[in-house]
Amino acid sequence: MLDYSEKALDHFFNPRNAGVLEAANAVGSAGSLETGDAVRLMLRIDPETKVIAEARFQAFGGGDAIACCSALTVLVAGQTVEEARRLTGDAIDAALGGLPGERRRAADLGNEALQAALAHFLGLEPEAPKAEAAPAAVKLLAPKHESKPKVMREVPLSPAEEAEVIARVIDSVRPTLRADGGDVTLLAVEGSKVRVHLTGNCSGCQLAALTLGGLQKRLADALGRPVRVIPEQKPLVSIAGAR
Repeated sequence: MLDYSEKALDHFFNPRNAGVLEAANAVGSAGSLETGDAVRLMLRIDPETKVIAEARFQAFGGGDAIACCSALTVLVAGQTVEEARRLTGDAIDAALGGLPGERRRAADLGNEALQAALAHFLGLEPEAPKAEAAPAAVKLLAPKHESKPKVMREVPLSPAEEAEVIARVIDSVRPTLRADGGDVTLLAVEGSKVRVHLTGNCSGCQLAALTLGGLQKRLADALGRPVRVIPEQKPLVSIAGAR
């Protein structure tokens, strides 16, 4: 967390406008629960003036999505629909003081949800996200914001091998979590779902999201397939090989 600016940390620990907006008349979503990054933006827009009167969000994934959506709702409140349509991921990133490395993609995810919500209000089809340029020999498999595994395994691992890989990944992050006053325990693996138990500082609502998002990405990269890390309040029967 040392790479994050004070603005980003403030929006992460004290998110603005989180939750459901019952009176929303413009709703947009981006990302995917399967890949671990999903956001939903809800706007209440005055039909007469076309001014965004209220904005709220829901986010699943890492702390980057929470911070970006929080900053986004602050940016668009009071703007007209046309002004909001000109907003970019760069503007969201700048409002957070700049996100480190690949975490910058969360700003684009937030803006994608915004444009989808505005398109919903205007009765338009949202524009598809622009794919990055790639060498001719490389096939673009997914938009930039999707968190796909770095390497897809040609030969799938057996359940026992996957359990061992998952346990090793969790052991590798445990020293860092313990240094911050928290810990994580593997409980069970059910297909694409990896159930864990968070303790200490890691069990806090917003901090848990950051911990789960980072762990989810590490596991997906190690296993070569998408996974979803789910926190459990009460321990289940742990799988063989879990530590």
